[in-house]
Amino acid sequence: MSDWYVVAPVSTRVPDVDLAAARDLAIELAQKAGDLAVQHAASAAALPKGHAGDVVTHVDQEAERLIAAVINAVYPDHAVLGEEFGLQGDPDAEYRWLVDPLDGTNNYVLGLDLYGVCITLCRRGEPLVAVVHDSARGRSYAAIVGHGATLNGTPVRMLAPEPLDRVTVSWLQGYAVGADDPAGQRMFRSLERSCKRVLRTWAPSIDWGLIAVGRVAAMIAYRNEPWDLVGGALIAREAGADVLTSADGEIVLVAHPDIITELAALVGIE
Repeated sequence: MSDWYVVAPVSTRVPDVDLAAARDLAIELAQKAGDLAVQHAASAAALPKGHAGDVVTHVDQEAERLIAAVINAVYPDHAVLGEEFGLQGDPDAEYRWLVDPLDGTNNYVLGLDLYGVCITLCRRGEPLVAVVHDSARGRSYAAIVGHGATLNGTPVRMLAPEPLDRVTVSWLQGYAVGADDPAGQRMFRSLERSCKRVLRTWAPSIDWGLIAVGRVAAMIAYRNEPWDLVGGALIAREAGADVLTSADGEIVLVAHPDIITELAALVGIE
């Protein structure tokens, strides 16, 4: 993850943006992008992207253009960093939107209804507003820093989990992580030995929703891209999770406070 971003905000400065309005816009745009994906699910064709097995469709690109165009019109002094087209706008802009217009594209082209949209507003790398949208199920999870998390407008909160050997945790990893990555293999095996189940959806937007409502007790993200990570961690934290980051920034652990210390020992975060 880029040094520009921080998972846990530390600033106390009051933003000069109406965060409620920004959240509402992000929800609206995420829902539009999600509806576009649902509409084209039967016909979207995959094209190779990069060198790590990732794919892209015309829906990814069209959805990002839609989202970026509206943000640029409403907030012309903000920058947009999207998964498909990179940075648009001033690289030194105080406010930057992170956009994954179709999270879980590999699932999408396989016909699996595990895909969504991630939109986050950051100020100097600190997340202020986040939305993750589960497109197939029409579920929009949102948060404003310091104001809790919601699902389709209703507040949500994590419940206390069962002991570690009875809980499900989610595993995320970036596309730069190879199949033989020793640190990833070590952590994954350690989690499998200690937890009831390690879930791999390959769609962070789905996992962030599951942790926000307490269906999974923790999220372990290894070398993930910022648009899939920063906003989801904000939503989880506003739903009651704690967040720990390794010293090198490559491992982010998001979990219920009752089990985070135990999980940190398993994945090697001190």
